[in-house]
Amino acid sequence: MELELRFFATFREAAGSKTVHYEVDGDDVIVGDVLAALEEDYEGMRGRLIEDGALAPQINVLKNGREVLHIQGLETPLSAGDTLSIFPPVAGGIDEVPEGADETDATDRRERSYRGISRRLAAHYLRNLGGTLVGTDDPVEATRVEGDGWTAELSADTVAIGGSLTLTEVTIGFTGDPSILDDLIERFSQKAMRAGG
Repeated sequence: MELELRFFATFREAAGSKTVHYEVDGDDVIVGDVLAALEEDYEGMRGRLIEDGALAPQINVLKNGREVLHIQGLETPLSAGDTLSIFPPVAGGIDEVPEGADETDATDRRERSYRGISRRLAAHYLRNLGGTLVGTDDPVEATRVEGDGWTAELSADTVAIGGSLTLTEVTIGFTGDPSILDDLIERFSQKAMRAGG
């Protein structure tokens, strides 16, 4: 069966291409099979995708835009024509772009905090911006939202703003293509500002 593999940041450099049409033998193929094969095929990925029989820490693998950790992990089944997007670890953003790539080839992580909106409302806005709630259909329970080329992880705290007054502060960790994040964060921030607080 043929799969479409999309590589980001250092993995793109290791694969030598942004997108690879990858042929896999058999019908009962799982994500773990493909990642193991990639580690054998590409020296720059050896030991970086699977660790101790599990997905390596901080690696993000999306099947058709959905994080495989929220499906069946390495056991997630694949079908012909599926797309796997493979992101290396990201911590606080990309400082440099691999040689031969341009800035649109990088994956970025950006964290933003918003006061005066609830996590439910933040999840609702992200869904309206093209995202899908992960692990729940209820925005009240949502802690992760995934869209085409981006993911957002949500948390909320109560913060004091003087005296006995408090506000909810929602923190969102956005991860994805920098050009997508620029637009997404701007549009989300506009919605959050209009929400009041």
